[in-house]
Amino acid sequence: MILAQPCAGQAAPRAAGELAWTIGYDPKTFDPAKVDDQESELVRYLTAGVLLRFNRSTQKIEPKLAESWNLSSDGRTLTFQLRSGLQFSDGSALTSRDAAWSIRRVLLPATGAPVAQEFLSPGGVTVETPDDQTVVVRLPQRVIGIGKVFDEIAIEPAGHPSEGRITAGPFVVADYRRSQYVRLRRNAHYQERDAAGTALPYAAGVRLDILDNPEQEARLFQRGEYDIINGLPPDYFELLKRRLPSSVRDLGPSLNTEQMWFNQASSSPLPAWEKTWFQNRDFRVAVSQAIHRADLARIAYEGHATPAYSFISPANRAWYDSGISAPHEDVAAAEAKLASVGFHLRGSILEDASGRAVRFSILTNAGNAARLKMATLIQQDLAALGMQVTVVALDFPALIERLMHTQDYQACLLGLENVDPDPNAMINIWLSSSPNHQWSPSEKTPATPWEAEIDRAMNQQAGTSNEAQRKLAVDRVQQIVADQQPFIYLVYPNALYAVSPRLRGAQPTVLEPGLVWNIERLRLQEAR
Repeated sequence: MILAQPCAGQAAPRAAGELAWTIGYDPKTFDPAKVDDQESELVRYLTAGVLLRFNRSTQKIEPKLAESWNLSSDGRTLTFQLRSGLQFSDGSALTSRDAAWSIRRVLLPATGAPVAQEFLSPGGVTVETPDDQTVVVRLPQRVIGIGKVFDEIAIEPAGHPSEGRITAGPFVVADYRRSQYVRLRRNAHYQERDAAGTALPYAAGVRLDILDNPEQEARLFQRGEYDIINGLPPDYFELLKRRLPSSVRDLGPSLNTEQMWFNQASSSPLPAWEKTWFQNRDFRVAVSQAIHRADLARIAYEGHATPAYSFISPANRAWYDSGISAPHEDVAAAEAKLASVGFHLRGSILEDASGRAVRFSILTNAGNAARLKMATLIQQDLAALGMQVTVVALDFPALIERLMHTQDYQACLLGLENVDPDPNAMINIWLSSSPNHQWSPSEKTPATPWEAEIDRAMNQQAGTSNEAQRKLAVDRVQQIVADQQPFIYLVYPNALYAVSPRLRGAQPTVLEPGLVWNIERLRLQEAR
């Protein structure tokens, strides 16, 4: 077991007017076009200047670097008018040339930008600049929710990607010490002002301490060294609720999910018989039926979670399908399903038809107590079927390396943060060709008929403006996922936060990045 080491005492002293909180691990990249992990996404959100921003509170698209934007009636042409006088953080002018270059860069296959998948056919997108203030993006087909896609595209100086050190957003990357902290500095050339004409952001900077130790994080929060805890673990929520009751917020079920899955990739280095187990629908369904989700919510989350059976949370009322038929807890049914495909008990050990004992490991990330508790509870549940399960906790970079690169793992338990309630934002998870199609990434063609059906349904909902047709397509995907269990959904965690009484401007939402979605307007109350 590899455990992440706490970084106590390594943080830089706090500067005047600087906000401070923690992230769990080092960002994988500071290149905003290549973000595919939570911590890198947070840095991008805090630093990127974007044409449009999805307001996490109103859930509406707002112009940012663009003064206005227009989508043609056929949904295939977007026209952006930039604000006048825009500058990058180094004082250089920002024009349509920079915006066009940045959009083209994320569309290039060589960049490997996850956001490119959201254009459906990125190779057919063209970008034009009729003048210095106008950007025209032409799509080969309609993409539902296309405005939200531009929330993920940082505008950088044309030809000079700077990894967050020259930005048009509220902050710039000023300093990074591996395993210690990321420090952001206020962008003095940021274009926004408040209603009184005061330049934004209010804060002089942000310090993100790299600390994968919730106990130490809670202790430092109580001492006033951290201003927020974004995504508070449930056990520390209860601790702070007792000690600082006015500081904690439980917003109820989030849009996020916790799930486990088996490695079904044909190219993985797993033995053939393990691939046969994991690619077998009845095996996956039996595992799902053996898991006592109510116990996961009650014990691992201390009641701050809801059992999950779909990738869409009941909190997402517009898209959740309450009528889906999903495997629920039924150990007897699980045993019968395994027996029907050749598994049998030899004593207390489950074996496959060839007499191989069913043994596998579940990977999860070290430092996340709730996930470790869930993995241990699942280990116990599966032992009732005769499965021998080992729980392995890795630091996050090592875990991502196993999942995304070597594919050397059997099963994994992780969460998915959903920024946007529209299911189209998850298209890069469900399309079989996507590198984020976790159970079998980057399939050249769909490996199974049901994956091909998911591809068709997701593309259908992404290509029509008819909301009823979109809902039917998304409902169908929810049912296929419930039938096939490529992801075995476990719980919907509640949105739990801690906010310093000194922090002004906080408006918590269930959508990521939670407490800091309006980072430009957060500031500390001055001492009197």
